[in-house]
Amino acid sequence: MSRPARIARVIYRWRLAISAFVVAGALALAPLVDFTRLDNDLSAWISPDDPVYQTYERFRDEFGGTRTLIVAIRAAGIFTPEGLAFIDEVTRDIEGVPLVERVHSLATANVVRPLPATEDDDGGIEVTPLLERRTDTQAEAEAVRADALADPLMRGDLVSADGNVTALIVSFDEDRIEQVRGQTIDRIQSLVRARLPPGFEAYVNGSLEISETYDRVTRANVETLLLPILLLTAFSLYVMFRSVRTTVLILAAVGVSVVWTLGIYTLLGLSFNVLTSMLTPLVVVLAVADDVHIVQHFDHERRAGASAEEAFVSSVRNLFAPLLGASGTTALGMLSLATSDVVAVKTFGIGAAIGVMIDFALSITLVPTMLTFVDPKPQPPPQEAWLLRPLQRVGRFSFGHAPLVLAAAAFVVAASFAGMSRLRVDTNHINFFAPTHPLSQSAAIMDRELAGIYSFNILLEGPPDTLQTPDALGRIERLSRQLEALPYVRKVTSVADYVKRVNQQLRDGDPAAYVVPADADLIAQELFVFGLSDLGRAELARVAASDYSRAHIAVKLASMSSDLVFAQIEEADRLAAIAFAGSPITPTVTGSGRIFAALDHYLVTSQLSSFGTAFVTVFGVIFIVFRSWRFGLLGIAANVFPVIVVLGLMGWMDISLNVATVMLASITLGIVDDDTIHFIGRFRRETAAGRSTAEAVELASMHEGRAALTTTLVNALGFSVLLASEYRPSAWFGGLLAVTMALAFLAEVFLVPALIARLPRLFAAHARTPEPALTP
Repeated sequence: MSRPARIARVIYRWRLAISAFVVAGALALAPLVDFTRLDNDLSAWISPDDPVYQTYERFRDEFGGTRTLIVAIRAAGIFTPEGLAFIDEVTRDIEGVPLVERVHSLATANVVRPLPATEDDDGGIEVTPLLERRTDTQAEAEAVRADALADPLMRGDLVSADGNVTALIVSFDEDRIEQVRGQTIDRIQSLVRARLPPGFEAYVNGSLEISETYDRVTRANVETLLLPILLLTAFSLYVMFRSVRTTVLILAAVGVSVVWTLGIYTLLGLSFNVLTSMLTPLVVVLAVADDVHIVQHFDHERRAGASAEEAFVSSVRNLFAPLLGASGTTALGMLSLATSDVVAVKTFGIGAAIGVMIDFALSITLVPTMLTFVDPKPQPPPQEAWLLRPLQRVGRFSFGHAPLVLAAAAFVVAASFAGMSRLRVDTNHINFFAPTHPLSQSAAIMDRELAGIYSFNILLEGPPDTLQTPDALGRIERLSRQLEALPYVRKVTSVADYVKRVNQQLRDGDPAAYVVPADADLIAQELFVFGLSDLGRAELARVAASDYSRAHIAVKLASMSSDLVFAQIEEADRLAAIAFAGSPITPTVTGSGRIFAALDHYLVTSQLSSFGTAFVTVFGVIFIVFRSWRFGLLGIAANVFPVIVVLGLMGWMDISLNVATVMLASITLGIVDDDTIHFIGRFRRETAAGRSTAEAVELASMHEGRAALTTTLVNALGFSVLLASEYRPSAWFGGLLAVTMALAFLAEVFLVPALIARLPRLFAAHARTPEPALTP
């Protein structure tokens, strides 16, 4: 008795106990499946152990975080008594929200004014709130407007150049805000809407709002897309088998697979995020593919007169090896994503690999066990007969017109390589939503009228008092001007700007005095005077340490493709290194913008490392399954073809490599081999049984092609539902996987027969030597 036959007998003997364990395990794991515990924060994308993240933590400990909520208010009447009263009142309301540490707005902004000299006093400066004066009249409100627009630190940051847009920048306790982020943002928006005067518009953005939008997308992907996927799958299964009981049986097995997968995923301590929301559709579709093969074989055996036991054993015996090989290669393709430095991609790969192997285990245990309780239909579904002859003709055409098929494939591959040259990396969160999405609309306002929503910082570190010397401030000033000249940079702020502002006001507002003094004692005196008030001291603490051993330069950007952000940050890093060369000051680019720019590099390396890992492991398994280098190479050709075409299609359609699509190559490589393994396994069994090469190709095309076509249609429909997601990477992921399934089917029924025909010395029946495959 062969090994697969022995395995089939053992599984049949223990089928009820195994099935009971599977169902009991699903019931025990079900409470762990909780999509309300989401993590779309920084930790979802980059490891806390990453040096880039650790630098950000060091920066945050000194100056506070950069993950803010930005509320932009647009109206022609901002600088009116009513408008300024609204800004003041809503600022105070938001300051009272738990975990809010600061609201930077016109109501909390400070201005520096010169004090007139007297007989007893040489004058000086005073730091006072912008709205300290009364604004009961329009003339008073206009005076505030003039002060705000005259202040270079406010203009462009808190107020637009025309005075029609202002911002409230809300900072939080970043150690605790993530646990209550959604409720906090909702409360702030409610406070703004409750006081919003007629004619005023509010727009919300910032890194906290982006993370919360991702949470909403994650929930929406699960809540609104899963049901259509299940309904389409159910409809497709019913059309395929014309049996309500068989359809319900497969869906029940799929449901158990999903619960086991997500339950184990949770037990491993892995978090749910926007990528995990695509895990369930993936598990559903792949589980259906495995189950369909078992059901079709089981039904065929029962219609041929076999008993339930005989059909069970035959199905497991014949399909154990191909399903194990197909599932193993798919799981390895998924698991290759675990090499990624992007945390969400890594956890998705682990979860998907778990799901694939659970699908396999249930397909050979639970599914045939349930089928033994279903009475067989005496006649096969009509579509089985409909598909056999057309697929036989397809196999005959591919085999008989191999040069034409291979020439067409070569043309498609060449066009795909040209498309791949157009691929680009983009992790810009704003670009992932349609222009009509609130996140995109608010970004457009803030990018056009204010300093933008993206930012990064240059952390400066040196010995105490280093960063208040003329040399250091001069270097900071020169670097700031260079940074302002970069494309897309909207505003640059540093301690040098505060020194210049104080220096100017000490000289009665003379525009020519808006410079950094060359005298070290004068600089120290000016900073001392500015820090005498609580307001001035608080402002300085946000840009420089009290002993001036650390400071930072804040750079604000318009939202743009992340490859452009990455280029800006790389150039800033280079300029900073030059600016402080030969000084005791060490510059380091950091901030949330730096973290997400790092993702560009990680995505590229992920694509290379995961695909390389998948290529080696997947095809290693294929060689083992076939125990033949020749058919292993045939499998490589058939499986690389869809990968190349999908990547080329992405290039031609301007679909970026992002946190979702970067996984496509590895996942595609793992998925598409399933049909190839079944096709080549059937071809080898037929030639081993004495069929000619042409006859074996036709039979494999008819029977394995029929199974592949039906599962392709079911899977493609399931994946295509993701096209409805408002999150573009999810939509691209689903749509491209649907295309991948179609390409895999075409490679199976066109490319494989053509290669067999053109290389008879390797694959023809008469060229075969005894090479026992793991398939019987």
